[in-house]
This record gives sequence, structure tokens and C-alpha cells, in this order.
Amino acid sequence: MVKLNPVFEPKTLNYSKVYLIDGTQYRYVRTEGSGKHIKYVFSPLPNHRKTSEVSLNSTKLGIRCQEIEGIVYQPPKEQTVVQMGLL
Repeated sequence: MVKLNPVFEPKTLNYSKVYLIDGTQYRYVRTEGSGKHIKYVFSPLPNHRKTSEVSLNSTKLGIRCQEIEGIVYQPPKEQTVVQMGLL
């Protein structure tokens, strides 16, 4: 069973954690703005139907965002292309 933890404290956001927002898995990418107008920006994980980023303020964060416990986001490793010449 997957355990979901609501995110009430923006300081707990982590780049390697996976978050569930409106039924789609996202990763935290950055914080924008300052003062009372801070937005927390999330990007959908690769291979998801949604492709656009979502930004939430601290109030919406506690309502719509949940951390999926036990899942870690690992960026895809860059593929190295090796070209061999004919001898």
C-alpha cells in the first residue's frame, strides 16, 4: 500500500521526492517569487500524459500536494553513444 503524506510545510520539499498532485506524479523543481507571493513549481515525471509544470502557493500546497512515501525520483542517466569505425 502506498502511503501519502500531505505537504503542509514547504521547507520539507525535496528535489528527489515524488509528489502526487491531482492524480499525477510530479517532482519539485524550483521556488519562484518572494515574500507573500512564493510559488512552488513542480514538473510531471517522464512518461506521464501531463507535460506542463504546476505551480502552487503555500495554501494550495497543503491542499493538493502529497508526498508519495518510499518513491525517489532519479533523473534519467544520459545515454552515451559509442561509434565504432570499420577497420
